[in-house]
Amino acid sequence: MSKLANKLGSPRRWSLTARMSVFFGTAIAVVLIGVSAMMYSELVHQLHEKEEAELRADLQIQQEVLDDVVQKKLPNHWQHEWVEYQDTYRRFAWQLIGADGRVRDASSNASVYGQARHVLTVSVPVGHLAGNGAQLRGMLDVSQDQRVLRAYGKKLIGVVALAILFSAGMGWILARRGLAPVRAISAEIGRVNAEQLHARIANNAWPAELRQLATAFDDMLARLERSFEQLSRFSSDLAHEFRSPINNLVAAASVTLARARDSAEYQKTLEVVVEEGERLSRMVSSMLFLARADNAEQGLRLEKVSLAVEFRKLAEFYEIAAEENGVKLEASGACELPADPLLLRRALSNLLANALRYTGRGGTVRLLAARQGDAVVISVTDDGAGIEPEHLPFLFDRFYRADASRSSAETTGLGLAVVRSIVELHGGTASVTSRRGQGTCFTLVFPIAAAVRADLPARAGERPY
Repeated sequence: MSKLANKLGSPRRWSLTARMSVFFGTAIAVVLIGVSAMMYSELVHQLHEKEEAELRADLQIQQEVLDDVVQKKLPNHWQHEWVEYQDTYRRFAWQLIGADGRVRDASSNASVYGQARHVLTVSVPVGHLAGNGAQLRGMLDVSQDQRVLRAYGKKLIGVVALAILFSAGMGWILARRGLAPVRAISAEIGRVNAEQLHARIANNAWPAELRQLATAFDDMLARLERSFEQLSRFSSDLAHEFRSPINNLVAAASVTLARARDSAEYQKTLEVVVEEGERLSRMVSSMLFLARADNAEQGLRLEKVSLAVEFRKLAEFYEIAAEENGVKLEASGACELPADPLLLRRALSNLLANALRYTGRGGTVRLLAARQGDAVVISVTDDGAGIEPEHLPFLFDRFYRADASRSSAETTGLGLAVVRSIVELHGGTASVTSRRGQGTCFTLVFPIAAAVRADLPARAGERPY
């Protein structure tokens, strides 16, 4: 038995066809057994009532016969025929029992019926025949009826067993046919691979129960396709971005080593090496941050941050760079925001540096903050050249540059991707709007969660600049 159980395994591992066949067979078996038991019980009940009615009728006739004998009357003709019938077939027997429990009189077959296995017995009082307390006991042989019940029961069990087996087989066939669409959709899913992520299966004529599954699978394929394309593009961009500084390092070192140089030339080469090394370091640091953010490993240290204070620090830090570029820097807004101070400063610093880099002389960069419902909205706006509309959906992608000609060793192409990751870590959103020749506006929306809306300790500012 244990070997069979090990072979079959847990019912949870059974196929859907097997499960549905077992459920269908069990349901049919319960119904058939219940109906058969009810029919058999009704047959037994009706036979018992028929036998009891027959026995009481025989007792009534026997009592009339005994009454005639006691009154010394001659039995009627029908009574003679009845007595002859009972003697011939010996189905009915009787005993006249006195008040003391002794048998006063009995039919010739009474002793035989007293030892029979299937006998129905009924007693009626007949005090006028043998004194007060006397009874006339009738016995009816029901062995034939019992044989009929046994034969009927065996046939019924056989029919029910065959019906259960037949229903189980039909259940397996119907379940297999009913689950044919599941096998079909599994085959369709099995044909999807990395080269066919564009395939969709929801367009097929699936049953209503599977249509939702097909739609969910197509949605998953769409997400995988976007992620796969993003990963492929990221890998290509990563190789390209790393190649430039590494080539610069190798070229500078190779040219310097080609012949003897004076100290000034060596110093210049070392400056190039340091510059490209710092660029690689910034790139690796940003990529590490993005990887941690993507894998939910970047923790948040939420504190109540005063945006007026943060804006003032940012303005002081970028004041010299703004003056050198001939750009006016403005900041306004006195909101408080539950956020990680270091990450918030990093995001705003990236946006300000980007705005100052692409704003011409005489332009203005504005840093604004305002409360809107249950969120704080921070915007960094410039009145520079603006960005073409076709570039806007991709600005927050890694290594994406709207104008490749503007790329330099100062940028890694990861700044805006870092900004979006920081905002999303806080549960917010980042967006950008721009018009060619009118400027660009980056908008960061930070929700104010109820859990952190309470008073939070303000930590001493740490400058990531």
